[in-house]
Amino acid sequence: MHIRKGSRGTIVLWCLLFSTIFTAQAQLLWTVGLDDNGWPMGTGGGANTSFVQENGAINPLPGSPDSTSVPQGADNDYYFAGVYTTVIPSVTARPEYGDYTPVGVVSVDEEAAERAFAAADNDLRYHFNLPSTLKTNDLLSVTFDANNLQGGQADTRYGIEVYVNGVLVQSEILIRSAQLDKDYTTPQFTLASVNAGVGPGFDNIVSLRGINYNNDGGGNWMGIDYVQLNQETERIPPPVFPWAVGLDDNGWPVGNGGGTNTTFVQENGVTNPLPGVPNSPEVDGQADNDYYFAGSYTTVITNNGNYTPVGTVSVNEEAAERALTGGNTELRYHFNLPNTLKPTDLMAVTFDALNLDTTATDPRYGVEVYFNSVRVQPEVLIRPAQTNKPITTPQFSLASVNAQVGSGFDNIVTIKGINHSAERGGNSMGLDYVQLNPVAQPVPPPVLPWAVGLNDNAWTVGNGGGASATFVQENGVLNPLPGSPTSPEVNQQADNDYYLAGVYSTVIPGNGTYVPVGPVPANEEAAEGALSVGDTEQRYHFNLPSSLQPTDKLSASFDALSLDTSAADPRWGVEVYFNGVKVLPEVIIHTTELGVTYSTPAFTVASVNAQVGPGFDNILTLKGISFSANGGGNSMGIDYVQLNPVLPPPFPWSVGRDDNAQPAGNGGGANATFVQEAGVNLPPGNPNSPEVNQQ
Repeated sequence: MHIRKGSRGTIVLWCLLFSTIFTAQAQLLWTVGLDDNGWPMGTGGGANTSFVQENGAINPLPGSPDSTSVPQGADNDYYFAGVYTTVIPSVTARPEYGDYTPVGVVSVDEEAAERAFAAADNDLRYHFNLPSTLKTNDLLSVTFDANNLQGGQADTRYGIEVYVNGVLVQSEILIRSAQLDKDYTTPQFTLASVNAGVGPGFDNIVSLRGINYNNDGGGNWMGIDYVQLNQETERIPPPVFPWAVGLDDNGWPVGNGGGTNTTFVQENGVTNPLPGVPNSPEVDGQADNDYYFAGSYTTVITNNGNYTPVGTVSVNEEAAERALTGGNTELRYHFNLPNTLKPTDLMAVTFDALNLDTTATDPRYGVEVYFNSVRVQPEVLIRPAQTNKPITTPQFSLASVNAQVGSGFDNIVTIKGINHSAERGGNSMGLDYVQLNPVAQPVPPPVLPWAVGLNDNAWTVGNGGGASATFVQENGVLNPLPGSPTSPEVNQQADNDYYLAGVYSTVIPGNGTYVPVGPVPANEEAAEGALSVGDTEQRYHFNLPSSLQPTDKLSASFDALSLDTSAADPRWGVEVYFNGVKVLPEVIIHTTELGVTYSTPAFTVASVNAQVGPGFDNILTLKGISFSANGGGNSMGIDYVQLNPVLPPPFPWSVGRDDNAQPAGNGGGANATFVQEAGVNLPPGNPNSPEVNQQ
């Protein structure tokens, strides 16, 4: 029931409406429901609202303030007690709403509200007046909590956006099971920014809008536990993402405003405990290990330790320590993350070393990177050649580092120094900048086995690299590591380094000293097709799956395609190395060995210092030995190169089945395909016979 007259009663209701609850940082203006993970039947509306089954359709504004506490007895519009006589222009301007006649006086809070988004019923609207004491620059926020989803789906999820008076204040948040019972608070907004009207009469509306993914296997409904409107008593800037401390400028200029304009100051020589302070002065020796972006820090994230967070940080910190030293072993960067990020979103940290202690005999410094105490970058050894070069960690998901989104959570990226001064490495390393970025193009996980080219005795033009790599004419020179991962499919424009898709941020001892290339989102398209005089190495870069164990065995294979037949005695020598460890002594390739696959003896992961997981730059090298000075010719073409796992020998074993037939199979062994014989060959034979008669 609603009443359009009765001023005395309206005044009483008005006073009751704004009896509010205070919290440390916000004043609760109203709530529909409680954070109780349930839908109890209540009385009196507001916090005691009865959530009832939705009716499956979106009604036009203004809806009714007289819903009943029975299933499908409510509509999309929930009303608090108040006076509703004036529409807000930014609401009626939206084409899905248009103009409407407001409901007038509502004597009591509505008893019932729809409990969920379902199918096309995706707009839950909450009508309210605001106190006359609020000013246009006062800050508000909306908090809500989803309590259930339709289960049994391929990828259960539902999207939600938040609008105030038709103005978007929270972009889509994707709710999956892991996000249920999680309180989401929108970024703060002013009354003016949402055209809010204060005092009796103005029909202000908070709208929760659902985004249904049922057609994509996401399910058809999502329940709401509660929704509330807060008046913020402290200004909390919205999270900044991506973020950077400092610029890639190879210097330490004095800046203003923090973030990219942070002033780097001389470190104080000690590592302070968490949480540090968020207001370090721009004075040498007076900043600490903790740099803070503007935000709210009220909740410690598991694994980051036990400390009291600093609370609200109104502006980015102005100053940060500039270097790692023997006593100053960590630089920590504190930040909030936007609500819109998902647990599966991929991130990477990039940093750049500016300088080293060059008074040392062998200047170097080790750096590891952690996110919420989870290591995302093993030690990178920085020498002078690595300064002023960006180093990017392997990609990682937010879930993998227990990152938390929204205001309050104290996420921390840590640059951890490993001092080698005891081994004459020097006592300091300066930082130019640190960044946290989204991964724009995800890098696929490592694969094994892998191949560059096919066993097809040809150099066909392919697409996608790997087994379909295009072999091009070599350029006749041996370039230094790391080479380029983006060689074009043009003769003499590829180099000696072929890259499979992966992340290359860590050099493996034995492979030399160089700056790795970082993320390679896709297999390189082109590879040099031959060894020649002056071009005596072909190197293949790859990551290995994290599942490999040190005792697991591998074997490399290759096949020579051609020789320089203009020579008196065409021949080439080939050795094979894995991370600088020789795994195949020299074999001499004559014309009779062309098309023959050579495989290394099996070797363990540990024996070649192979490193597993993204980041590590493992290298398989074919090293040519030229006999051109002795009539051996100038070149040897390569048909393909492979790296394979060596599985334990099967026992018992069977070739074929007792089936009185020779069917085509797959996988060999009991499923081997029998083909027509081709005569008797000499040992050792070929372990890669095709399923073709007489081959």
